[in-house]
Amino acid sequence: MTRVRAIVVTLFLIFLSQQSFAESDNIKTWHNVLSDSTDTGTLGGVSISLSENVSSNSNTMSSAEWPHLIEVYTATWCTNCVRTEAITNSLILSDNESIMQIHYHRFIAEVQDPFGSQETDDRWVDRYGKSSDIAGDLERIAPSNVFDGERLHVGTTFSSDSLDTDYQISFDTAPSIEYSDFSATLNWFNESDTDRFSWNISTPSLTESYTVSPKLFFIEEVGYFPEGGNGEEYYHNILRDIVDLPSQEGEILVDYNSAYDGTDLSVVLVFDWHYNDDSGAFSALPFPNLIVLVSLFVAALHPRKNKLSM
Repeated sequence: MTRVRAIVVTLFLIFLSQQSFAESDNIKTWHNVLSDSTDTGTLGGVSISLSENVSSNSNTMSSAEWPHLIEVYTATWCTNCVRTEAITNSLILSDNESIMQIHYHRFIAEVQDPFGSQETDDRWVDRYGKSSDIAGDLERIAPSNVFDGERLHVGTTFSSDSLDTDYQISFDTAPSIEYSDFSATLNWFNESDTDRFSWNISTPSLTESYTVSPKLFFIEEVGYFPEGGNGEEYYHNILRDIVDLPSQEGEILVDYNSAYDGTDLSVVLVFDWHYNDDSGAFSALPFPNLIVLVSLFVAALHPRKNKLSM
């Protein structure tokens, strides 16, 4: 009976420590991006211009040169989006850091915003819809901001002393993947009005537990729309189209949505990464607690013999 009580008490203490561990892990200013995998994020940012003045272009970047990716859900009628964009533009960067903003404009059931597309809305819903719905009861909320494909901010509510601080904390938080040895190359060739792209994403340190899903983002630098309800008129970093790529290296012919106006379109190579942890149910236990739990079960299998009193 004493042994049973000891096991029950110890399991209860482990439960309490698990609760404390979970609570400490949740002290953050964002909502985690959820997916079918254990962990996920978005990296890259290798960009080349698709100027009509040239017929080819290429770019190679090491991971140290990659910008921080901030994916934004917005609309031309969204006044709060003006505020959140201003905060993003004022983030404090170190000397070797840069930001690439990618603006998804609302498209599905949208009558006031001309910039979005079915492809961009589909991507947002597939990638961030579940997380957005849990955080704000809708799959598409303007404004929403996602840092590194991992940390979601919905609307203008904040968890710290201000939205500025929330965004800065998200920006300063490193991606949850080690990618210092990554690099990527993107090439573009226009031949007889046919656009051909080749790419390579090198991820030598990734194990087989990781999968990589590359994509081409077609981004318009600025579009003019004076009828916008938020009064901005000029809208920047407009995501016009998305093309999924079949592998980390290859070549493909692509038709893509053109710029809304002008010729200021660029193509950006990014990739979603997914980590799948197959270590089992005990992987959620902190290591010391796991040792205690295993020791208890071993002890229970080998009971002591009672000493006879004389």
